[in-house]
Amino acid sequence: MGAQNLPAAPGSLVTMNTVSGDSADRLRLAQLTVRGASQAYILRSASDLLADPRTAASQVHWVLPFVAVTTNSGVPFGENNGALWAGKGPNLRALAGMDAAFGRVRVTLIPELVYASNQFFEYAQLFAPALPASRNPYASPWNVYPYSIDAPPRMGPGHVTRVAPGQSTVAVRARGLDFGVTTQNEWWGPGIRSAIVLSDNAEGFPRAFVKPQAPVRTRAGTFDFRVTWGGLSESDYFDNDQTNDLRYWSAAAATWSPTLEPDLTLGVSRAVFGPADNWAGVFARPLNFLMLTGHPNGRALSDTTFKAGSDQIFSLFGRWVFPGKGFEAYAEWARTELPSSIRDLLVDPEHSQGYTFGLQWVGQPGQWGRVRLQGEHSYMEQDPSFANRPLGSFYTSRAAIQGYTNRGQVIGAGMGQGSSGEWVAGDYIASRYSAGLFLTRTRFNNDAYFLLPFPFGRGNCQHDVSSGGGVRASLTTSYGRLTGQYTTVNRANAFFQNTSECQSYEGVVDVRNNTLSLTFSIGR
Repeated sequence: MGAQNLPAAPGSLVTMNTVSGDSADRLRLAQLTVRGASQAYILRSASDLLADPRTAASQVHWVLPFVAVTTNSGVPFGENNGALWAGKGPNLRALAGMDAAFGRVRVTLIPELVYASNQFFEYAQLFAPALPASRNPYASPWNVYPYSIDAPPRMGPGHVTRVAPGQSTVAVRARGLDFGVTTQNEWWGPGIRSAIVLSDNAEGFPRAFVKPQAPVRTRAGTFDFRVTWGGLSESDYFDNDQTNDLRYWSAAAATWSPTLEPDLTLGVSRAVFGPADNWAGVFARPLNFLMLTGHPNGRALSDTTFKAGSDQIFSLFGRWVFPGKGFEAYAEWARTELPSSIRDLLVDPEHSQGYTFGLQWVGQPGQWGRVRLQGEHSYMEQDPSFANRPLGSFYTSRAAIQGYTNRGQVIGAGMGQGSSGEWVAGDYIASRYSAGLFLTRTRFNNDAYFLLPFPFGRGNCQHDVSSGGGVRASLTTSYGRLTGQYTTVNRANAFFQNTSECQSYEGVVDVRNNTLSLTFSIGR
């Protein structure tokens, strides 16, 4: 896997490839026709998708600019945008840099410039409990207790401009392994739109890592792995306590593709996170992904005590590609609590679970192009076991109150805490262009909804649900590759602002949000 699967820029110029979106989609599409090409795809980083200068004739590669522009007409919305938080109004993300080799050392410097106009939009906190004095006024009013998370609905009162380290890495190669430090984004899992444990939905965070130079081939099959640990930062709009701004994060993932079926990839990942006093404490926890965290969220709603500690997410996943048929199917299943025993797993396997499953099919090439169909469903809401035993909400935490986030954005699935959603798409793909249609639906923060004290009872009009569709297209030119997507959705009862019973729908507050997203990658 790597940039060699995509059209390359001339000489020492290379194209910036992101771990999701168009560049990842094109790699995935190519794997549907080549046997064994999918083995190294499920665990990928931005540097994996660049040609390694340590193995190329030129020792310095200039990474050509990648620019993304997103506008939202009604409310903030964006998924898998790296450091960008896409608020209402125009938003910009731009990356460029260099990738160089010095013997066994590889230095990748690709800073990330982001701008969000962050325009005002109204969200009434009608039924949410009052924010504690310790919380920032812009903190989420629906995720204070017990499902606490650092996920502000709006990032402060004005525009946001930030230059982040972005997709930067320093790595040393020794004995077939890469050892390094990085701030780049990674994607763990088979999903097209959602990765439960690690995605590029938030800004990449500082961490150390160990991984093989290339997937390890044995008689039993091909193996790949990552061991990584670092620090998650709090946003500027969560609370007023400067002593709890840092959390450690320790994680590992591994995949296996059997020799007898190289197009089947099975994998496992686990991440453990919790409070840290300083960066020395963060980097002193390389193997904490092996520790038991107990059940910090398994406490009754009436239990208001706070016990700082560690939390975890564990997942199993797989992807099966059928290159001769142009078809793939994939799934990821996760739990935020490990079973307390084998009996517990067998009796209640769905407790604290979340999952994603999907498929993709592409037809045989015709005279002008081919047809492609995609579909994916993700569910990170509470499972029915909450009726029998205490249960947390995905990506939130009682032990690490900022939850599974970095700088105010979830580092897993972009739909966010306690949510679910579906997405289907169809495209016509030619050699230099593509065009397609899609439908989408997301139910936001639904676990928090069940704790809101609606004075008129509950009904079908009170969930915060976004549904709609749109069009998308791409075009490859002699200068680069341009992609565009226009989405129009109705966000029903946005931010739980319903003020009446559901029979009349008179007090329902719906918001129409139109999103236009454009990307341009020079050199493709």
